[in-house]
Amino acid sequence: MSTFFNIIEPIANLPVFIVLNLIVCSIAIHWYWTVITENLSEKLHRNLQRLGLFISILIIGILFVKQWNIGDLLAFYSIFSFGILVFAITRGHKTIIKESRGWFLSIFLVFFIRGYVYEPWQIPSGSMRPNLEVGDFVLVNRNAYGIEIPFTGRNKIFSKGPEVGEIVVFFPPHKPTVPFVKRVIAKGGDKISYQNKRFYINGEVYNQDFIAIDQFGAELLTENNNDNEYLIRHMQKTAEDKKWTVPEGMYFVVGDNRDNSNDSRSWGVISEESIWGRADYIWLSWKSGEWPNFSRVGKVE
Repeated sequence: MSTFFNIIEPIANLPVFIVLNLIVCSIAIHWYWTVITENLSEKLHRNLQRLGLFISILIIGILFVKQWNIGDLLAFYSIFSFGILVFAITRGHKTIIKESRGWFLSIFLVFFIRGYVYEPWQIPSGSMRPNLEVGDFVLVNRNAYGIEIPFTGRNKIFSKGPEVGEIVVFFPPHKPTVPFVKRVIAKGGDKISYQNKRFYINGEVYNQDFIAIDQFGAELLTENNNDNEYLIRHMQKTAEDKKWTVPEGMYFVVGDNRDNSNDSRSWGVISEESIWGRADYIWLSWKSGEWPNFSRVGKVE
């Protein structure tokens, strides 16, 4: 898989991406036109199908490499296929109606589920251990904090912010195209103090209780805040004490693996607009070099 992405990297830019999508649209339009004019060449059609499949793989690869919003692309193809369907209906072309109806429904269903229900995403690092492990595939609830409007970046309607204690997937200010996953521990107006590896929010401590030592020698503890209880992990005995004040409309997020997490303690707070969704469920685990398994399936705590 890494070899594939290494091949994609040199062509992963916006002009190439646009050209590839125009080629896919041209192939579809060519097929429709040859059917209408009764000039369809089966051999040419098969070759164009193979070309379209190859280009589609390149498009998907670019989306993964650049971490672009696939929802906008699905929205575009939903509109494109719907336009073809309407054209075919008005002209009475039964073959095209049958084909384009299937394409439109399939693309629209994927677009709707992925953009407005749940989107799968793989955990890339150990910053959320022990609750989320490297290789876990989680379902990100895309409508937990509002309904995203296609082609507007990440603008939402019926927008609302996350609650303290929830695990969110978002785009941090220092890497606005790379999704991160962390836990919200404070929101706008809160005053935070980090002392002796404990968080104090507005003067109230987030209590920690020792549970066990894991196989790597790290401490596993439960942490309680706002009636939420979850596991955290400490590798080091000491940490630098710091204080912050969270601006209104912003959120302070940290990893549960407290000594191995690049989070708000380093690069600051995140905005509501940068939040992609809420991590709700683990549906698959697939670590590098291992077989996929379902041993960790369940609700994200």
